[in-house]
Amino acid sequence: MNTPRQPFVGLALVAVLGITVADFFPIAVSHWWTVAIVFALLAIPLFVWPTLGSTYLFIGAGFFVLHNFRTGDTTGLQLAIDLSERPRVVNAVGFVTSEPKVAPNEFATFLFKLESIEFEGKTRPSHAALLARWRGSPEFGDELKLFGIAEPIAPRRNPGEFDMRSYLARQDVRRSLFVRYPEDGVLLKRGAGNPILRAAQKSRAWMQTAICRGLDDSPDVQNFLSGIVLGLRHQTTEDIEEPFQQTGTLHLFAVAGLHVGIVARLLWILAMMARLSRKWATAFIIPLLLFYAAVTGLHVSSIRAAVMSSILLGGFFFERKVFAL
Repeated sequence: MNTPRQPFVGLALVAVLGITVADFFPIAVSHWWTVAIVFALLAIPLFVWPTLGSTYLFIGAGFFVLHNFRTGDTTGLQLAIDLSERPRVVNAVGFVTSEPKVAPNEFATFLFKLESIEFEGKTRPSHAALLARWRGSPEFGDELKLFGIAEPIAPRRNPGEFDMRSYLARQDVRRSLFVRYPEDGVLLKRGAGNPILRAAQKSRAWMQTAICRGLDDSPDVQNFLSGIVLGLRHQTTEDIEEPFQQTGTLHLFAVAGLHVGIVARLLWILAMMARLSRKWATAFIIPLLLFYAAVTGLHVSSIRAAVMSSILLGGFFFERKVFAL
């Protein structure tokens, strides 16, 4: 039996290996130039005597070096060093770069991309990001001026618990900003940020209103539908989530392959009703699947499902044979 060729699988595995090794064995910033020179010298034999082994070595070493460059000397690390480990009172100006999630205590949590930060009487330009909490009404793309306490993000308290500190550190978010009172934050400007993400969030608000129409007296049902269709899990109460946890079906609240597959199938039916060819149908569906991932919050599961579905549909666009499960 002839196994279908799987291009780039070996290269992808070697790249993953290079990134993993870089995570466990980071290079000091002072040695970057030395490593870059060694990498350039190793690349010369590849171009002179190209072989499979040398190609894999070049790709693995390349991703090892790139990952070190990306994570070794970042704006988040520089700000963390400047602020030190103790809490600091700061004035910060920047933009809301993630969708704010409002807790029952009315505090909104969001990522805050800095333009400048003031502490100890000095104003410093910075492009680092903070995890901000403010009892206000921020929206994605808002430019804000916040007065609060910047401090290290708390580590996980229990073994096996989700490590938010490590997760945010991979996004170069090293400090949190706690803004205690609503009046400690000032809205400077609305409407900034990525226009596609703004359109996605407006579309989500419209979809949520349409889904929950006529359910004003049933907030639990509204939250359940918003969570299972649009991935708004933070709006779902623990009383609703607990039965799904006990039955092992909590994954229904994570927008993933099932949701994206249903949307793709509905769009495909719509394209066939419009008598579009396969090529035009895929050109119509792929951007909408990626937009649906943005509508649901660009979570890892939805991005993965949308990208894999797009690759599958791309086979139809380029008139290649498609292998589907």
